[in-house]
Amino acid sequence: MPCLLCLSGKERTTEQLGAIRKKQRLEGRQVSGSESWTRSRQLSHPKLSQETLNLLSACQLWKKSLHEIEGCFGSGILSYFILLRFLFFLSLGFVPLFAGFVFVPISFFTRTPDVPAVKTPNQTLDVNCKNFSYQTQGGATPTEKLFLDIFTGEGILETSFLFYGHYTSMDIMSLGYSICLAYLLTILGYLSLCFLWVGRRVVQSRIQSQWHSKYYVMAFSSRIFAGWDFCVFDLDAVSLKQHSISNCLKMELQEVSRQQQKLQQSRREKALLSLTRLLLNLLILALTAAAFYCIYLATEVSQDFEQQQGSSTETFSRRLVTQYFPPIIISVVNFFLPYVFGALVRYEAYSPSVEINLTLLRSVLLKLAGLGMFLFSLGQKVFCIGNREDSDCLMCGYNKLYQCWETSIGQEMYKMTVFNFLSTIGVTLLVSLPRRLMVDHTSWKLAHWIGKEEFLVPQNILDAVYEQTIIWIGMFYSPLLPLLNVVFIFITFYVKKYTLCHICKPSKRMFRASSSKFFFHFVLFLGLMMALYPLMYTIANFRPSRACGLFADYATVWQVVPEAISTRLPANAQLLLNYIGSEAFAFPLLTLLCLVIIVYISQIRKNTETIEQLKDLIVMQVWDKSYLEEELSKVLKPSGE
Repeated sequence: MPCLLCLSGKERTTEQLGAIRKKQRLEGRQVSGSESWTRSRQLSHPKLSQETLNLLSACQLWKKSLHEIEGCFGSGILSYFILLRFLFFLSLGFVPLFAGFVFVPISFFTRTPDVPAVKTPNQTLDVNCKNFSYQTQGGATPTEKLFLDIFTGEGILETSFLFYGHYTSMDIMSLGYSICLAYLLTILGYLSLCFLWVGRRVVQSRIQSQWHSKYYVMAFSSRIFAGWDFCVFDLDAVSLKQHSISNCLKMELQEVSRQQQKLQQSRREKALLSLTRLLLNLLILALTAAAFYCIYLATEVSQDFEQQQGSSTETFSRRLVTQYFPPIIISVVNFFLPYVFGALVRYEAYSPSVEINLTLLRSVLLKLAGLGMFLFSLGQKVFCIGNREDSDCLMCGYNKLYQCWETSIGQEMYKMTVFNFLSTIGVTLLVSLPRRLMVDHTSWKLAHWIGKEEFLVPQNILDAVYEQTIIWIGMFYSPLLPLLNVVFIFITFYVKKYTLCHICKPSKRMFRASSSKFFFHFVLFLGLMMALYPLMYTIANFRPSRACGLFADYATVWQVVPEAISTRLPANAQLLLNYIGSEAFAFPLLTLLCLVIIVYISQIRKNTETIEQLKDLIVMQVWDKSYLEEELSKVLKPSGE
């Protein structure tokens, strides 16, 4: 073959094509049958993968409904329904785990009583701590009893698989399978998976939110050139989106003006503003403390009534209201105080964006702290927290009035879950729908002044996170609560969709999903942490009920784990696990974690520097183009004249 450099351009191209064809023919002759099959398989593999992905995409739950919501109302409102679907699968994932490791072995295998680690032959303990009987609704008709059982978790539900007290400590004879260990590890393993799954979404949303950093001062250009949502096609939603972009630009201009006014404030004005904010924050703290005290009193009244209701002659309605007293008070607090916070924050002279974020932050803290106060009140009644030497708690290790305290806590979480679901349905049917009908079909000035209800995405997301936190807290004491939550979320999705499409109107303040996704996922992560801490503390420190449940013969729930390690694992595995749990392993582990953290921090700083350099490069390119445009106009100006 002649040298390609000695040929002309056309001849060189012809020679190159000939060499390529010759090489392809030689390769074609050398391909064996197996290689040909491998190549065809490699070519067909991407196609098969794409077809599989298309099939899975077609089977996605609520796919059509989500596309309709996104098309009519935009990606902001869509984020709430995507969160509902995420929580649906999060709860649904627990069902096969619990069924496979606990429910099926209990129901279908031959069992033998487990050998407990601690036995209590003391007859005094048997009389005072194991004298347990299920409560009955005295003085109620059969219909009222059934109604109370369904809504309070007592009676027929209390003796079912719904609550912890129904499960007994058994081993499967043929497999050496410990139900106690399976029950504990299934719940802890599921919560660990939730921790990883939710944590991953927090990290992903954090990375996305960094693109909207406040240090990247190009708000106007981003609003104008990248602010439109191309998924919106409904005319009302389009008009609303246009007004939203206009309002956002006005807010940005107001923020610039506010910053300039802030720089011109005198010391007296700054001191007066600081004093106003201090007084308003003290008022908010006082309102929050009063709300917590109401929750505490409601829990006290409800628990005292529950312990006395066996001989009670109270009416059916009073029984039901007293049983639901804590959920009612908590719901009233969570409903009204955020509106008070929103009204007070206007007098603190913050920017509109800070007002929204501060109100949401206060609402989140109110919901989670209110739930924490409810748990603390239960802990005081059940474990005599703050007064462990009380005579009712001294003998059993817990309040002897709560012979099966795990079931009692499970019933409280069950009632809160049911009440939240019923309040969602009730508000839609009894408040939102009549309000819409009054606006559309009456000429009352008051009705038109009130107007249609707005679909507020942040508040709905916080409600969903709050309800999921209750599920995480109660799943150890009521293991079928996630299954109940699956049903409730499924119904809630369609109720909220109907509310959005036919009853409510989109909020005037448009919600941008990309900029607030991190905040809501972080709130969900906080809810998970709030559920994990009291559960882990209870498992490790408090005495299980002696009268019922899987761990009745153990000093603590966690004791089943070291017992299983010492009796079911070989000696080498025991030594390894003991070393991992010892202080000798903690030092190298902490050292390794510190090194990993240092590496990640260094990488983050490097990435941050690179991002800042790229942002500066974008600004420089804008300046360069402006300069070139000016120079070009100077060059073209004489020729135009």
